[in-house]
Amino acid sequence: MAKKRVTLRDVAHAAGVSRTTASNVVAGVGRVSDETRERVREVMAELGYVYHQAAGSLRRRSSRSVGVVVTNIHRPHYGELLIGLESTLTEAGYTLLMVSTMDRVDRQRRAIATLREHDVAGVAIIPATGSDTGLIDELREWGVPSAFVSRHVPAGTHPYIGIDNAAGAYLAVRHLLEHGCRRIAYVGSFPGVSSRQERVAGARRAIDESGTDATFEQFEGEPTAEGGQSVARRMIREGALPDGVICHGDLVALGFGRELHDAGRGGDVRVIGFDGLAQTAFWTPALTTVDTHAADIGAEVARALLAAIDADGEVASRMLEPRLIVRESCGPHEIS
Repeated sequence: MAKKRVTLRDVAHAAGVSRTTASNVVAGVGRVSDETRERVREVMAELGYVYHQAAGSLRRRSSRSVGVVVTNIHRPHYGELLIGLESTLTEAGYTLLMVSTMDRVDRQRRAIATLREHDVAGVAIIPATGSDTGLIDELREWGVPSAFVSRHVPAGTHPYIGIDNAAGAYLAVRHLLEHGCRRIAYVGSFPGVSSRQERVAGARRAIDESGTDATFEQFEGEPTAEGGQSVARRMIREGALPDGVICHGDLVALGFGRELHDAGRGGDVRVIGFDGLAQTAFWTPALTTVDTHAADIGAEVARALLAAIDADGEVASRMLEPRLIVRESCGPHEIS
């Protein structure tokens, strides 16, 4: 015979409190003394009570879950972002529901539909490449607090939380110029990605302000290690190696650097990544990178969503300042 499910009424009876008090303890609301809260929680543990979240949401007409739409879950940058987001939501008593789009707009539509079906209280979304203002219209029609993370939709206005991409590329190019680089390139990703557009603008601004004859080129490619390796291979084959490179992500930089190493050209190009992954410090040579504060962004997204949920309002946008972590991949400064 199946064991009878323990109800909240059972918990209240065993703890000697009303069902309303027991419910307030579970939901973390109401004026309940610390002593009573502790007694109710002890009884819950003893009886094996499990809170039915979905039923509670229906009763309250609200949800204790937040949706997150990610383009590529396998990329370390997004993994760090999710850690910051999930830990902050968990501390606040919320559950994270994550869906991945593989950077495809059609999968993104299905992902949003799935989160709507689960009645999440808010949503953070990294827009898929090719997203347009129709995505903003859809989110506004939905009506729950929402924000774009790391990327946004070009030509659209919607709450955004991430780093200042233009400032990050500006720092990177200034560093390369100080090393004496005069042929600088941006490697990886595709023109429609907002973060790439902003970084290219920041790179150009640094060159314009330098008063040098430095040139700037862009090379498209998958934002992966294989993509960086492929671009480097093509540059070597065509005799088009620059003397300084900014890569769209740290993985792109590692793939680019690996191809240079295998071709015996490791000392010919100064390489900077874009993510700030801790593992890049252990590469040879250790990678200079723009720290995008992924975990901090995740935590900031969670806090902003929770504040908007509590206030029944809009998420407050915020941009974090990037930081250049200087390591060996740029080599020693040029001696003038």
